[in-house]
Amino acid sequence: MKKPKAILLLLRLPFLTVTAGAVFVGTAFAWWKTGQFDLLLFILAFFGACFLHISCNVANDYFDFKSGNDASNKNALVPFSGGSRMVLDGFVKPGEALAVSLVFAVLGSAIGLYLNAVSRGNVVLIIGIAAIFFVFSYNGFPARLVNLGLGEIGIFLAWGPLMVLGAYYVQAGSLSSFWPLVVAFPSGILTTLVLLINEFADKEADFSTARKTWVILFGFRKSLLIYLFLAISCYVSVLAGVIFGNWPLWSLLVLITLPLPFLVYKIGRANLENWPGFFPAVKNTILMNFVFLIILSVSFVI
Repeated sequence: MKKPKAILLLLRLPFLTVTAGAVFVGTAFAWWKTGQFDLLLFILAFFGACFLHISCNVANDYFDFKSGNDASNKNALVPFSGGSRMVLDGFVKPGEALAVSLVFAVLGSAIGLYLNAVSRGNVVLIIGIAAIFFVFSYNGFPARLVNLGLGEIGIFLAWGPLMVLGAYYVQAGSLSSFWPLVVAFPSGILTTLVLLINEFADKEADFSTARKTWVILFGFRKSLLIYLFLAISCYVSVLAGVIFGNWPLWSLLVLITLPLPFLVYKIGRANLENWPGFFPAVKNTILMNFVFLIILSVSFVI
């Protein structure tokens, strides 16, 4: 495989749908609350978030190679779990992967610094510093959250409060109520569910490298129940927004996706350790994340 193609696969661009959903929700909610929309700020926020997400993807491949996690993962549901395997298969050198990760971290940080300069206070700066921490600390230095049982919490914070509130703040210029935090909740939870459902097939490899994912800590069946509970909580948060926050009734169209978490639960229960049969649960989780967040975003702008 030629190097440019290998590096492109290393970036794992399809996963950027979760970042797109988070930025769209934050931007759309700012429009609904304030009537303000700056196209340039939106584009910068979008690319800044995507660059940091790519940096995280590549960093995880690097750290998974160094820890031996990818090498011991025999059940990877490619292309979703088990990383890109570009480093493991020798198409990209470990040092090259780390360099790519750092380049995208710098690009994302540069955009963040500009957004902070044109925004009030240093809210964007604080969010950016926290984002960089999670980019490398999920699976590497300085904290390796996934080995402390905090990986899922880190993903929730990064793709929920940090990313959604960041996109909201660069448009609105303030955080005048707790409702932006509420609208960030589904994005954080749904992205955590993407991580959680991918942890099932990775359980053996994760255990061999001392990871403490929820699937390892709680087991397969309890993790599926946690999945279902968290998914339902996203719909409850939107319902609360409509009832108590005067969100548009259009927001309730997210209920169109309500069958998906139950379908994932059913597929998961029927195919535990039958990973080819489990694969649709992963795809449906990613579909739920994207469709839910797109519907919620559109509801705030129509």
